[in-house]
Amino acid sequence: MAKLKKKPLTLNFKKFKDKISKIKPNFETLKNKISKPKPNFKKYIKNISNLKINALRILKQVIKEFRLLWTDKFNLLLAIVIPPLIIVMLGLTMTDAPSETQSIPCMLISYDSNTFINPNNFTESKLDNYTMPYVEAVNKSSMLELVRFYNATEEIYAMEAARNALISGEIKVILSLPVDFTELLEWGLPGLIDCVLDASNIQYIQQSLNSVYDSIKIFVNDNNLTPQFQLQGFEEFTIPEGYSNNFNSSIVMALSFMVFGIALVLSILVIVQEKPIARLLLTPVKRSEILLSKYITYTLVLVLQVSLLVISGLSMGLYIAGTLTDLFIALFMIGFSGLTMGVFISSQSKTKTQANQLFLAVFLVAVLLSGIFIPIENMPLYLQVIAYILPLSHGDPLLRGIIQKGQSILGLHFIWLLVISIVLVIISFVIFKRRKYEV
Repeated sequence: MAKLKKKPLTLNFKKFKDKISKIKPNFETLKNKISKPKPNFKKYIKNISNLKINALRILKQVIKEFRLLWTDKFNLLLAIVIPPLIIVMLGLTMTDAPSETQSIPCMLISYDSNTFINPNNFTESKLDNYTMPYVEAVNKSSMLELVRFYNATEEIYAMEAARNALISGEIKVILSLPVDFTELLEWGLPGLIDCVLDASNIQYIQQSLNSVYDSIKIFVNDNNLTPQFQLQGFEEFTIPEGYSNNFNSSIVMALSFMVFGIALVLSILVIVQEKPIARLLLTPVKRSEILLSKYITYTLVLVLQVSLLVISGLSMGLYIAGTLTDLFIALFMIGFSGLTMGVFISSQSKTKTQANQLFLAVFLVAVLLSGIFIPIENMPLYLQVIAYILPLSHGDPLLRGIIQKGQSILGLHFIWLLVISIVLVIISFVIFKRRKYEV
């Protein structure tokens, strides 16, 4: 078997040196990649200095806006002094009525003594057993004042005379007993009473109905009649004793109108009446900084206005079922939506006359479609869409929920107000940025 010979190990240092020389540049490139770049402190310092310069420019613009606002004493008075005075006047004038309410004047007409024909068997009857007991019940009621009683059998023009008295304002209610009044009660059926109300003033309709119901209650108790049903009510979200019901029920509508309307009035001319804007654009001041300074100025005025409204309302006996913080934020959001809408109108208008006309149109539409006078659900579908876009349709229910029911501000109405305000702010910036001015 042949043996293998081992070859001597020889190292070629020249080739090994060439390979190392080729690998060495790769190590240097890898080192350059791994090594961290040095931070550019000069760039950071420059950015910070630019922010300071921009902030100083905006601050100077805000000071200029306050000086310009101070020169217009009427608008400043309208925004800060007038709203609290209106709240104070409402609190002083809209006090609750005394416990002894004024009786409602009425006339009573009875057709009960006329001949009644039974439609089932065509029998005639002239029962008149419960007419005078009901007259006595009306006289006993402290809520009704019987001016005159008519027996329609003897006086055929009784209803005409009563309607003339209703037209002249002598009475507020006409009570009429039908021809089958006694017969129905004798048969154990519910008796009917016709009631004609003076509905020219809607504030007295419910009071008149309550007065008639009081006489019926006395009539049922005195004659041992069994009513068909008993209504037992439980009031929820009532105003506690010591607070004015009239003031607290009307203050919600007044607050939403005042905050939204005054913010709208203050801001409709912020761009139109600014004469040196064209010359101001020649300076380093940016358009966005001009508009931002106006928003900051009038937002601070809005905060002061809302604070004074809340303080004046609490001093006059405003009852808040919710939290004071929620009420403040809700009033601020309603006012800020009016502010953004006013700035939007001002950015669109070319003259003061055009801005005032747009303000009148927008404010009237916002009030009519707010749902305060006409329920939004009763409007046509296209008007409902427009109504839900406008801020007042969300502001009034938001305030009512906080003041009367203790609801939280976080809800659909607050989100809508926030969305409307943000959209109007963005649109105003875009329009103001693209608008052309002549120097």
